[in-house]
Amino acid sequence: MTSFRELVRQNMALPLAWAAITFAAIGVAVGFVQPRPCSESAACDEVHKPVQNAVSRYAICALATCLALELASLRLTWKRAQTIVGLVVGVEFTFIPPLLLCVAFFVLILENCSVCNLWLIHAAAPGVGGLPVRPIFSTIILEWLVNVPILLALGGVCALGRSLREVARPLVVTNLYIVLSWSAYFIADVKLRWLAIFVAFAMYLWASIDMIGWVNRFRTATRKDLPARNTRCALNYGLIAAFFVYGLVYLAAMTGILSSEGELFAYICMNVSVKLGFLLAFVGIRSSQFYDLILGLLANKVLPFERQIAINNDLGDVEHASTLPLLQ
Repeated sequence: MTSFRELVRQNMALPLAWAAITFAAIGVAVGFVQPRPCSESAACDEVHKPVQNAVSRYAICALATCLALELASLRLTWKRAQTIVGLVVGVEFTFIPPLLLCVAFFVLILENCSVCNLWLIHAAAPGVGGLPVRPIFSTIILEWLVNVPILLALGGVCALGRSLREVARPLVVTNLYIVLSWSAYFIADVKLRWLAIFVAFAMYLWASIDMIGWVNRFRTATRKDLPARNTRCALNYGLIAAFFVYGLVYLAAMTGILSSEGELFAYICMNVSVKLGFLLAFVGIRSSQFYDLILGLLANKVLPFERQIAINNDLGDVEHASTLPLLQ
């Protein structure tokens, strides 16, 4: 049987390829649109000053608490599990979701720490959002390029049991349309800008269809009493819906319905909510898996047949009662 370390080593090529494609897309986008840092534009700096980052400080406190609790739980569980690693097949794989969630929380904390750093804010092309100049918080885009693949891996691989190759296409397509939608902020030509936006939403639809395919194949291949079966499916449908809400916020910002402050607030709230939603979902999935494991161990264990003696004080007779195993 392939060990956990060997399996990780064998599958490292795909994540590295995804990262290479993402870096290449960023390089092409930066070379094409050549975004200007907000610090180089006096007008952008003036627009950026009123933007408050108090919500980021609150988010950091909440995320740091979640990260500390998840790390402590992961550490203690891993330490206790060492005694059964060789007895329960695949127990090592149960630690992948909490580990990925810890990485996602850590990246999100870094994003909130640097979201209002002038060197990580760029000036949009004139007319974007109905303003002569509009600050674009590129830190949020960088966080998405790291955490969205993690969320897709959690939803597709960890929750639904899809292979990395099956997850690859929607993951790469999603990262590409994130880069494309960010590039659209800096395209001066209005027709070309909206063409880029249209292509980005078409790519979102393409990736969403693939994700719905994951759920359909999962439902077909699994038994109905699988632990947290509906939660696993709902997690992926929820992720598709969350990406759609992100798209609505993006369109509202692009058309001027949302101010820069409103856009930043919406993105931070969505980022935190989605990660917390995944955390709660996997708490439920892990609990269901643990309960199913206990039931399986009890059902397969040979329990001794015991006879108990019950004395009826009123009649003075002796009744023999059989204690049967709870599960067979």
